[in-house]
Amino acid sequence: MNNKLGRGFVLVSLASMFVLGCAGENAEGTEAPAIQAAPSGEVSVALRIERVARALDRGEDAKQALAEIDLALAHPAATATERDEAALVRSRALEATGDAEGAITAVENLLAAHAGDREWALSAEAEKRLRKLLTGSEDTPKRRLTPAEPPVSIFATHLAKFFPPDAGGRYRVRVLAFGGDRNFSSDRIGTFNVGGAIRAEKEKTCPTCEVNVDSNTNRETSWVGIVRARAELASSLVVYYYDLEGGEIPARYDAELPLPTAEIKARLAKGKGLVAAKQREGAPPVLLVAAPRFAQLDNVETTLAGMDELPLVATSVEVPESLEAEEIQAVVRSHFGAFRGCYEAVLQTNPAASGRILLDFKVDTDGHMASMKATAESAALQSTETCMRDAAQNFVFPAATKETTVSYPILFTPGDD
Repeated sequence: MNNKLGRGFVLVSLASMFVLGCAGENAEGTEAPAIQAAPSGEVSVALRIERVARALDRGEDAKQALAEIDLALAHPAATATERDEAALVRSRALEATGDAEGAITAVENLLAAHAGDREWALSAEAEKRLRKLLTGSEDTPKRRLTPAEPPVSIFATHLAKFFPPDAGGRYRVRVLAFGGDRNFSSDRIGTFNVGGAIRAEKEKTCPTCEVNVDSNTNRETSWVGIVRARAELASSLVVYYYDLEGGEIPARYDAELPLPTAEIKARLAKGKGLVAAKQREGAPPVLLVAAPRFAQLDNVETTLAGMDELPLVATSVEVPESLEAEEIQAVVRSHFGAFRGCYEAVLQTNPAASGRILLDFKVDTDGHMASMKATAESAALQSTETCMRDAAQNFVFPAATKETTVSYPILFTPGDD
């Protein structure tokens, strides 16, 4: 493999920079008024709320409806959900009496009362009502210019079936990821963008319908996070990243993984990546993304993103045998200090010296330098070639299964100081 890193870095003075369906019912006819004198028996809270809502649908006395719904709200037997429902009906009654401000405030107070709740049964209805009162439409406006939507992978579309809506029609998607990198490829390729997959599917069947998706991803770069998140493991889509460069998960947590850690290590020792899944009854699956080296996890996840079913049988994934570009970059950047010293020695006699030096080298499978050549593209920097070559001899890279050939340009320019 020949890694051509076409972008170099700039050493400016003492600083360095790497340059590289939904229809409601409307009752019609000659029914008796919905609100009537209560019979001798006690009327349940739910029935009282329903009667008031029907009365408002039919345009009956709004003041009487308001009085009735206030009784429902004050009833000691009313449940929390019934009080929420009554608050929305009360907003309608206030609007019908001409008190628009009161109708708006009633919904705002309801939403504020649930500020700390992740989800609640009537949240979607409350949001729609507030939009209707303030804008005239309960639908979320579609802007002409909107940010690009995160991509949705094939695998995310498959995972969507593990997240049915709740009784209120809201989808709750929780993803817990352990290991890997917080800036990993998941977001770039949409591996676990289940919320986006749900919205995309609903868009096909009902383009004008609002889809309520509560989606959250929590990433922990260490397996230690497993302990903190135990309470949420059973209800979340769980993803474990595993590599042999410090990303191992202790065998103590084997019960959480799709495969025992001993089997994972044995398979990774053969030089290939690995994906596996464990299906759970009544819960989203558990997934494993594993690779011999940390930098190879990206390749393995890209393969997983293209799958259209769970890898319930552990599946090996081909990964690059040579070093990855980011592995090379990380090591070279760690020697910027030595390179700066080489350049500053030239600036002592030629303050305007600038240009590129090309490092051509090979890395053996143990991660050590097999050969190194430094070539200055300008005469002003030729005296730095030996210094640069000597500094680069100390490079130590991760071990790989194949020799890596690298061509790495470095650009030097003087600063303004």
